[in-house]
Amino acid sequence: MRPRRTLNYLLCFIAGLGLAAAGYAIAAGGKTGGQNNPITSIRPTGIGLPRIGFHGTVGAGDVAAPTKAYHDSGQYEDDLEAVGSRAQNYLDRRVPKIRKQARKSCKANGVKNCPKPKLAIVLDIDETSLSNYQYLAATDFTGATAALTTSLFAATAPAIDPTLDLFNDARDMGVDVFFITGRPGTIPVVRDKTEENLTGAGYSGWKELILNPGDAGSTVPYKSGAREQITDDGYDIVVNLGDQDSDLKGGFAEKAFKYPNPYYFIGD
Repeated sequence: MRPRRTLNYLLCFIAGLGLAAAGYAIAAGGKTGGQNNPITSIRPTGIGLPRIGFHGTVGAGDVAAPTKAYHDSGQYEDDLEAVGSRAQNYLDRRVPKIRKQARKSCKANGVKNCPKPKLAIVLDIDETSLSNYQYLAATDFTGATAALTTSLFAATAPAIDPTLDLFNDARDMGVDVFFITGRPGTIPVVRDKTEENLTGAGYSGWKELILNPGDAGSTVPYKSGAREQITDDGYDIVVNLGDQDSDLKGGFAEKAFKYPNPYYFIGD
């Protein structure tokens, strides 16, 4: 087996331990229905990390230094901006078109009081809207669950800037924002802490924060089901933004955008 392919398999195994995540563009059919919607992300970079140049056997501890270097060099921030700016540009182009089409339809059908289309974007929270990097790096990326829990209760995670820009752009255009997160809704304090953190990080005026009720099975059925409910309420979800494939699979959005996340992986 070629060395590069061997390395990819080893890193994929590490990803299963929660240490890395895919970060590349994939495309699938569908628009707002139950099919997989198109996903846009950065260029292929292995499984989310930059080319870190390992050879031979790779252990979990070996990825900490290059992962920190990826973050500290500014490349991670640049990759976030590359995806976030695409999402914002798509939103800026699409919203006026949808509203124009609605007005033309009303005019063609003789509707005088034309209802304004209900438009929305959906945002994941961890490593999409808020950064838990401080706590993840402190464990050398070997204890993602504990790090995320600590960060949740501290409620001080900073905003990811391209997402905050997208959020504010959506609000300025009158587009509603829904947060759909894997954080558990069965623990009352989780909602309070999440709202506290989002507000403190600069997010203000969202439509709804949806927490995992714990009875929807795995991530994809839960998140796609939540988006389906939003569309059943009459919304067109223009943009869906997350850092995991499981944030984005299952459709019920016009277009999905995926941030790189080299720190942990969440399965379907």
